Amino acid sequence: MQQWVQTWGQAHTALSAFSFASGCRTLRLVLKSNIGGTAIRVRLSNEFGRDAVILGGVCAALCDEEGVLTSDSVDLDAPAFLPAGESAVTSEGALRVPVGSYLCVSVCVNGGPLQSGNLMNNARCLMMHGDRRHSIFPDDLGRFKDMLRGAASTLLRMKLPAPIPLFDTVELLNADGASSIVVFGDSLSQQGFWVNPFEERIRDVFPGRFSVINRSIGGNRVLRDTSPVFPLKGFYGVRSLNRLRRDVLQYPDISHAVLEVGVNDVLQFGTVSGRSNEKPDIDILTQGIFSMAAEMRANGIRVMGTTLPYIIDHIDGTKEKSDLVDQVNETLRTNAEAFDALLDLGAIVADPDKPQHAKREYLGGDKLHFNEKGGDAVANAVDLEFFR
Repeated sequence: MQQWVQTWGQAHTALSAFSFASGCRTLRLVLKSNIGGTAIRVRLSNEFGRDAVILGGVCAALCDEEGVLTSDSVDLDAPAFLPAGESAVTSEGALRVPVGSYLCVSVCVNGGPLQSGNLMNNARCLMMHGDRRHSIFPDDLGRFKDMLRGAASTLLRMKLPAPIPLFDTVELLNADGASSIVVFGDSLSQQGFWVNPFEERIRDVFPGRFSVINRSIGGNRVLRDTSPVFPLKGFYGVRSLNRLRRDVLQYPDISHAVLEVGVNDVLQFGTVSGRSNEKPDIDILTQGIFSMAAEMRANGIRVMGTTLPYIIDHIDGTKEKSDLVDQVNETLRTNAEAFDALLDLGAIVADPDKPQHAKREYLGGDKLHFNEKGGDAVANAVDLEFFR
């Protein structure tokens, strides 16, 4: 039986300082497909935009990893205008995509700022002057904001991936019984340090069987939207409880989910990211996590929950917050039956010689997010039999 299966997707939020100014240009999204298909369609989103986006056409093609076309491109019908707050799905186009091949989607934007999207490193988004949809060779333009993003990464000592605006999902018509695994999380997942090697393991063990869709938002909380005191308005996205249907439940091709949320509810209060009165009630927080797992399971999705990592070494970490992490983790472990499986992320990265601390060699410069070594440790700890 044929069905539409996502091969790539992201969770949209306000790009804030990383948005794109209005102008005539072509965006080319380049990705590697874990699954195969015979046709393609694309969802574009301006959900967090404040202005309409004027579209000049959409096409798709096979390509190499640099975005150089290796097949004829197929045109996909799309509306000429994408109003603020709305999304649109293109028509389908015949394109035979082999498992493991690179493909690209090129969109001409004739006008309107691009303010909705996310920061991701599991695909490349090239930008070219004018309408270059059918151009075989891309000519990526740099942005001054990219230099600012690099400076911010250095200052914050954390990875800020490149922004990908406008694109929401890329779907393939699949007849091989493929489905998608969604990672629904915060910056621990959004940065890709564990999700990307996890995707490589899935690709190696289950070729053509699963795609991995990273629908995580940096700074995202379970119980609250972005705090009004945070300078980048809307950047952390709407609360997980309120975006679950948009980012997970509306897609019938999702068979499994990894639910990695909660650390920002504990970490952000009393900082530049949140007011002191935003301290979470642990019972309400854990019940929120359990309720999301229950909703996904009720929709036929097998759910792997995760515990929280230790945060005491981060600049915003305190003993009080670390005690809250312990309380959350104890509740999650005690009620592990709320999930189909539990990835004890806190235990995986914990320093056995220093209670409430993560292993220093697993952490990046901000002493919270994983580095490559820590990401590999988490990815390798995922029991792939859960997906079999």
